[in-house]
Amino acid sequence: MPVEVELKLNVLDVPAIRGLVLDPGDGLTGVTPIGPARNSEVEDRYVDTSDRALWSAGLVARIRTGAGGPRLTVKSAARDGDGAVHRRLELEGDATEDDPPGMWPPSPARDRVVSTVGERPLVALVTLRQRRLQRDLAVGASVVELSLDEIERHGPNGRLDAWTELECELRTGSEADLAALGAILARRGDLAPATMSKLERALGGSLATTVAGKP
Repeated sequence: MPVEVELKLNVLDVPAIRGLVLDPGDGLTGVTPIGPARNSEVEDRYVDTSDRALWSAGLVARIRTGAGGPRLTVKSAARDGDGAVHRRLELEGDATEDDPPGMWPPSPARDRVVSTVGERPLVALVTLRQRRLQRDLAVGASVVELSLDEIERHGPNGRLDAWTELECELRTGSEADLAALGAILARRGDLAPATMSKLERALGGSLATTVAGKP
């Protein structure tokens, strides 16, 4: 099954880390930028049934809307790994905004959602808006994507919370190279380990017991 391999860090000094993504050679020894930096804006809507069927099955579902239209991502809620590097299931496919999951275009992600929730409707748990600055790096024999994510949690009356993370996702190559990059980043005073997923942070760190304000 497709697996996402990444490390995540909380950003304590946004201008400094933005400068690092734009010019990695200035603060990251032994890495080589691949291509230019990329800017994008996306909206992430996390969904589940009202009785949290996906979460109970160990899954998290997100519908991301950006320049390419709605995109479904299904991940395992738990992350496995040693140290800062984590691995988890990641399935993707296309989605539509208003149709039930059974009417979405066929994909492994759609099939996993449908097999888990059946005909139960999905409801929105939380909506996050992100400004992303991304850059690919050659790290040893591997390719790692850096992503500086400026995240805003939104509710009916506007923005409720905001924070910034740095994600380092292994695109090709060895987890050892990603871990080596993580060791360099861990020595910086403007970054700190991220102990929760974006969804857990948005819901106050108690995803298993709190969905949209309901115990």
